[in-house]
Amino acid sequence: MFDWFKYFDFPAWFPENVSTFGAELDGMFILIWYICVAIFILTYALLIYFLIKYREKPGVRAIGYHGNNMLEFTWTILPTFLFAGLGIYTDSAWEKTKNVSHIPKPDVTIDVMGQQFNWVYRYPGADGILGRRAPEFKTNDNIFGVDPKDEHGKDDFIIETEMHLPINKNILVNLSAKDVLHSFFLPNFRVKQDALPGSWMKVWFNGTKAGKYEIACAELCGASHYNMRGLLYMHSLDDYNKWYDEQTKAKSEQLAQALGTTAPTADTTATPAVTAGGTTEHGK
Repeated sequence: MFDWFKYFDFPAWFPENVSTFGAELDGMFILIWYICVAIFILTYALLIYFLIKYREKPGVRAIGYHGNNMLEFTWTILPTFLFAGLGIYTDSAWEKTKNVSHIPKPDVTIDVMGQQFNWVYRYPGADGILGRRAPEFKTNDNIFGVDPKDEHGKDDFIIETEMHLPINKNILVNLSAKDVLHSFFLPNFRVKQDALPGSWMKVWFNGTKAGKYEIACAELCGASHYNMRGLLYMHSLDDYNKWYDEQTKAKSEQLAQALGTTAPTADTTATPAVTAGGTTEHGK
């Protein structure tokens, strides 16, 4: 027997939630969906009923109808209360995820730049601090606008297409676009934020499960829009620190080669990129 009820199992349509606030956002959308289904059924039930009840009949003339103030008031005030109630109900979820003043202290902070047609990620280097950026320093070779005189920016490293982050840590993303509008979309984390040229937006999330997840662009940004698809690797803390150390070591060797010196030997006792108990300079 065909199971019609599976189409009303709305949560089953969602990608797996792996963020701390995803369940609250899912609950909000599920409530709105069920309200819409109820209104749809009621509206079409009444439409069909009236089509049958007031269909053309022999010897019965149509009656001119010029409105009803009570009905007008009713179907104006009811939606008003409905939308006001939804606004109050959903306010806490939007405050938690979208209000910049409510962003928790980050453990990891990175810059993300959308461009035609890929995402570019800038991580702080061995000093754990992202270098200063300003619009006047932007060039095709310096899309983030990093100040070349800022010592903190010289060891920052940039990767494309894929992003690596630790689980169970607050992640702060500084988001912008190089050319046209993009939209940074992490379906499994319930994160979606427009990226605007010339502006920096803040996005945060906390992933709870290690794995490989999709990064998408939810804004049609040109003929090769499909190439914006990337991958987010969520690691255990130890695996992330191992990956991070590999990147900073490679950057140190690159800087040393450019300066004609020898890269410093890795200090195995150095503070990790992110600690189990909280943030280091990398998270500031």
